[in-house]
Amino acid sequence: MKTLKKIMVGLAVLLLVALAGLEVYTRLPAGFAVPELGAPADATALVILFHGSGGREEPTLKAVEQRFRQLAAAEPGTAVIRFIWSPWADNLLRAWKAGQHVGAELGHQVASLHGLRYIHLVGHSAGAYPMDAFCRAYRAAAKQPARIDMTFLDPIGIAGLFDASWGARNHGACADYAEVFINSDDPVRGTNEPLQQAWNIDVTQAASRQDYRWGGHRWPVQYYLDQLSAADLDPGAQGQAGRPRGAIDRR
Repeated sequence: MKTLKKIMVGLAVLLLVALAGLEVYTRLPAGFAVPELGAPADATALVILFHGSGGREEPTLKAVEQRFRQLAAAEPGTAVIRFIWSPWADNLLRAWKAGQHVGAELGHQVASLHGLRYIHLVGHSAGAYPMDAFCRAYRAAAKQPARIDMTFLDPIGIAGLFDASWGARNHGACADYAEVFINSDDPVRGTNEPLQQAWNIDVTQAASRQDYRWGGHRWPVQYYLDQLSAADLDPGAQGQAGRPRGAIDRR
């Protein structure tokens, strides 16, 4: 019995050490070189889309990009960029820190564009991670910061191994206007809570979902695509006062 007890204690210690090591790994600062965003120097408005882990070629987000490009054709000076942050996005244990690093670097880059009046950030899944860091870095560096809107699409909000509600508490806090399209019944951990710092559009029970066959985690992206209009390029069209942070609109 004593030998068995020692073995059990030893295994428990090893497990705790392994978990502690993984937690440290998830939180180590990222140090890779972030590619240039490639925004035109004379841009007056930017739409930047961030894919999630393993989502470099995610077709629904690419369709959102194309829809934005169609809308931007009628808005001179508006540039639409789907930023590829793979492979760093694809490590689920490191996506949180990698996303913060990517966002901060891009925010500093965009701060050099002095003609900007409007920035719209759109992120699916782990693509939420760069957005807040972008906003903070940009505001700190820009001489005359542009308005920033954020659209989160079923965002992941896990920090480290254990804090699955980090995003629910923090995503969107930096934005002038933040909105999130979520469904509350898909199996992806860290995506089903409403955001406290954004207006929540819960599309779980939306009638149009009945014929959708591509999974719950992608459904909010499709719903957003279906309703995307010129208003999403108008910085005066969305106001947080009428769509309060933390409130839930069930569709």
